[in-house]
Amino acid sequence: MLFYRAMMLRFRYSLLSKTLGAAALLGAGVLLEGCRHESVVPTPVVDYYPIEEGTYRTYAVSDTLWSKGVATPTNYQLREAVTEQFTDAAGQPAYRVLRARRVNSTDAWVDDSVLVVQHQAQAILMTRDNVRTIELIYPLRASKTWKKYAFTTYRPDSVRAFDATLERPFTTPGATPKTYATTAIARDQQPVEANDGLLRRGGYLQVFAQGVGPVLRRRYAYETFYTTSNGASVITPNVVQVGRSRLEVLIDSGKL
Repeated sequence: MLFYRAMMLRFRYSLLSKTLGAAALLGAGVLLEGCRHESVVPTPVVDYYPIEEGTYRTYAVSDTLWSKGVATPTNYQLREAVTEQFTDAAGQPAYRVLRARRVNSTDAWVDDSVLVVQHQAQAILMTRDNVRTIELIYPLRASKTWKKYAFTTYRPDSVRAFDATLERPFTTPGATPKTYATTAIARDQQPVEANDGLLRRGGYLQVFAQGVGPVLRRRYAYETFYTTSNGASVITPNVVQVGRSRLEVLIDSGKL
């Protein structure tokens, strides 16, 4: 009798152990599966600003000046050509970008200016006119802000921020619009005195497309009021009196 009870207890213990073991394995499998779904590797920042020696991007540019309520537009093309990869004074790799402009596709390119672009582990840096800026940061996070001029005392309060929604489609404006499936939009946050929403409006935004780079840049600064001869200010909410805007839209890219 005692032998029979001992055998039954051993059988029950063995069955319970197998059941718990199977449940534990199943739970571990579910946990691992959950980890696989939750572990998302952020898209490298370089994917939103690819750069390689011997490549170029061409933009259609619309430059508009306002004076006394009258707009004067100027249209032309701007090419950014990566002419050289080199090592800077700090021993870091860098790319020299030659900017050239022309009125239309039948004209010859005329050199305009030079930029230096650098890829770092968590940022894209650009140097223009001896001023270095942080164009993008990594990883991309909705509404994330950073100091655009962190490397200089120039405009120390200037802050750039991602939009609240990232990695969304974007369609460029113009006669031949193009839609990019995955983009990130970054905007420079303006001080109140430059963008009060009533007398002055200003801003700067860039749209970066994954695998392509900058596909749109827009900068504007308007004043929607004028001063009369007796010193009074007249507000014209829907009419720009003085200001400037510049829109650059990518129209071509490839190898030189």
